Amino acid sequence: MRLEDAVIARLRIRDHTFEIYVDLDKAINFKEGKLKNIEEVLVVEEIYKDAKKGERVSEHVLKEVFGTEDIYEIASQIIKRGEIQVTAEYRRKLIEKKRKQIIEIIRRLAIDPRTNLPFTPQRIEEMLNQVKVNIDPFKPVEIQANEIIKQIKKKFPIRVEVSQIKVFIPYEEVKAVNLIKKKYKVLKEDWGDEGWFAVVEIPSGIKSEFFSDLGNYTRGKGSAEELKH
Repeated sequence: MRLEDAVIARLRIRDHTFEIYVDLDKAINFKEGKLKNIEEVLVVEEIYKDAKKGERVSEHVLKEVFGTEDIYEIASQIIKRGEIQVTAEYRRKLIEKKRKQIIEIIRRLAIDPRTNLPFTPQRIEEMLNQVKVNIDPFKPVEIQANEIIKQIKKKFPIRVEVSQIKVFIPYEEVKAVNLIKKKYKVLKEDWGDEGWFAVVEIPSGIKSEFFSDLGNYTRGKGSAEELKH
């Protein structure tokens, strides 16, 4: 990436400012834990006190504040603990993307206890608007979704629960096993004389989706039964 396309990530500690040039998309993925290699994120392997002026931080200060002079370790801390420079438009798009992802997570996890049915995305959107949630563009959606569900519970009836489903897939439809394992959480599995046996944990909000997937993946030859607690 060219330097003119990079953005600045900044961390302030006491009287010191630490800045680095990063690839925006990769820095966000790194901050969210989706990218592990910090070397891919850094555009320039330098730690600055003022990146635009090209003023570097002394090794003495780096050692004093971070306990190391390792650029990659320090850069990791700057991204994880600091802020990433983004335009207002980019920030708005990030928030909108996260909002849609959070709505989908809540749709999968929660049901309306009055009807025992999942919420529609439209209904979840309405609840989010009424409880006035703030979406953090840099915070993992799974964490935010759990926090938002707690906020919703204060004002609306909502229940989060999971079901355990006993599943059988015959050998002739063995390709369906990987499809199930890719999309759903398998608690335990075993291969028998006739095929694959498993117990799958399903958020109650998508039970009907799971049964539909199983039927489609196995061309109707798989079977499933909900285990009673």
